[in-house]
Parts: sequence; C-alpha cells; structure tokens
Amino acid sequence: MEYNERNYSILTQKNNTEILFTLKNFPVSMSCVDEKFNDEKYLDMIFCICKDTGLIYLKKYPLLKDIYITPHNSTSYGNIWKNLFENISDKVYNIFNELEFSLLEIGGGSLLLASKILDNCKNIQNYDIYEKNSSLKHINNPKITLYEEYFTNNTNIDKKYDIIIHSHVLEHVWDCSEFMNCISNINHNYHLFAIPNLEEQFSKKFPNSFNFEHNVLITEPYVDVMLHNNNYEIILKEKYLDHSIIYITKKRDIERDNQELIFPNKYKMYKKLAIDYFSYYNDLIIYLNNQIDLYKGKIYLFGAHIFSQILIHFGLNTSKIINILDNSKEKTNLKLYGTKLTIKLPIIIENNECAVILKVSSYQEEIKNQLLQINSNVKIIE
Repeated sequence: MEYNERNYSILTQKNNTEILFTLKNFPVSMSCVDEKFNDEKYLDMIFCICKDTGLIYLKKYPLLKDIYITPHNSTSYGNIWKNLFENISDKVYNIFNELEFSLLEIGGGSLLLASKILDNCKNIQNYDIYEKNSSLKHINNPKITLYEEYFTNNTNIDKKYDIIIHSHVLEHVWDCSEFMNCISNINHNYHLFAIPNLEEQFSKKFPNSFNFEHNVLITEPYVDVMLHNNNYEIILKEKYLDHSIIYITKKRDIERDNQELIFPNKYKMYKKLAIDYFSYYNDLIIYLNNQIDLYKGKIYLFGAHIFSQILIHFGLNTSKIINILDNSKEKTNLKLYGTKLTIKLPIIIENNECAVILKVSSYQEEIKNQLLQINSNVKIIE
C-alpha cells in the first residue's frame, strides 16, 4: 500500500533519531465499516524518537484517504467533551464580549463546538470552517460557511479573522510545526485552541495517546516553543482534567527582535515513558486474557475505536467477545476496521449476565458509571 515516510524530526528537520519499537501490521484506520467491507489495510506502526528533543513520532503514516474512511465524530458526546466545548465557547465570549467578530475554525468535526459558540456569542459576523469529514451539522446557521476540505499549506486564505480556533487538531496533522506556521501567516488577532494533554495521557498509558491519527507526541513544552517562534504571546494556558490543555494566544503587533527558542530535550524522560507504555500493555493483556478465561458469562469489549484496536493488537483474546459496545448510533451494526466484531449500543447488556472489558482513557469513570446504570450487576474488567 502507499504511505508517507519521514526519517527526520519535524521540530529540528534533522535525522538524529532512533527507532524505539514497532507494532507490526496495525490497522491503518479506526473507522467503522460495513460488515462486508474487506479492503482493510495494515502498516507497521514504527515508533521513533528524536535524540535532540525527545519528540516521539511515527516513521510511517498512511494516506489520509486510508485513515479517514468514515468520520468517527458523531452525535454521541459525553460530558467530558461537552464541558470542554462549553469552556472554549465561554472563553471566546469573554474575549469579545459584545464586540462583533469573525471566526475561523479548523477541523470542526461534527460542528458541536461551532454550535456552542454560535449559541453563546450572538455577535459573530461570520463563522468559517475547514472540515473534510464533517459527519453531522449540529447547527443550521447562515453565519457558517463550511469548506469541505483539509486545511493544508496549500490552503489560500486572504480574509482577515479576529480569532482562529481548533480543538484536538494539532496532533492529527503530519507536520504540526508547518501547521502552526500556516496559521500564523493568516491575518488574525487571537488564536485559541485545545490539544490533548499527551504527556499526561502517555504517562498514564492511555490507549488513544498514540496511533496513526495521533502520529506525533506533540506535548506542551514543544507547543510553547512553536508559539513563541511563530510570534504568538500566550495569554492563558489552562489544563482541563487529564484530557486537554487550552491555549489563548495573541499575535504580537510587532515581531520582536529576539532569537527563536530552542526546543527542550525530553529524550530520557520520553524514551522511558515509551518503554513503560509497551511493558504495561504486554502485562495488561496477560491479565485481561486470564480474566476472559475465568469468566463463564457473556463478554463484551467497549469502544469502537483505537481503544479496542490497541488491546487486540497487543494480543487480547477475542474468541469469547460477542460484540464491541459503543455509544455512537451511527456505528451500530457496523464492524470496527481490522476486526470481525460487530458494534452494538451498550443497552444490549441490560438484564444480561455479562462482563465488559473497559480501557477508555479519560472517559473510564464516565463510561463505567453508564454501564453500571444500565446493569448494576455487570462485571467491569479494567
């Protein structure tokens, strides 16, 4: 199959790197597809680290058309996402208050964030969005102009915006340094965005912290330097749970005559995190498979997403798993890419003697409580 490959760090443009480990023949997409779909593609997930900065990245990267077969953003947002978007919406409102303003959003997903902001900020003149894979328009508003394309270095934007926003987009792009530079070149004042707290998540061994979509462990120290070097002043930086970091930044009026900052070297720390990550999943699979062998009832796996793919690829025994559970109605009765497991809504466990394997990162307690409300006797294997 076709794929992209890089032999250098995107932060330094140098090839002073080393390979940490490889997950061979990993599914290139975390989409959910029709059960008859048989065109799954696989690629070695090769983890590399830059010796000069400690940046961890994937050496090989599938083509976008192979990764994003179907959107996996949907109507099913839990409280963590809803509260994050309300937080961002409030910050946009606080910046402009009653002033009229124009806004550009990059990677709008299903437009839930756009709906929150437009409901909260009545003084928006126009709201432009670049989103190739919008699965649902949560809001029908004449102020929205949706450009159904990816935002790239070839995107030509000659408008002026008061604010540019994006949420959980930076970690998806192939070259986040170039992405930041492209945004900086647009005529605008404020730049507000949220990124996953990847250092925290990777240290907690979250299964969604690294994958073909999150192809670079772009953490807070690197983002701070990129912002400085692209002439941004950080107005506010706020951590949201262990889930996200929210930035409010502003373009400097006059470019300062100071030198660019050098990226910090986190090599020793991040290499240890990576080694611990792999060791953790090897041990976890032994534990989970033992629990599967011991349990006599029905067994389900939660998360039609990377959560399940990581466990399966590390060796989870799927022979006794009946279905993958997921809250997205759009995924129901489809199969998770790279598996033969059909997806069902969690309500299927009601009045059912069963167990659910649950490893869903920041959403663990939220989903666990949901499952127990559906069936108070369900056994959670975590």
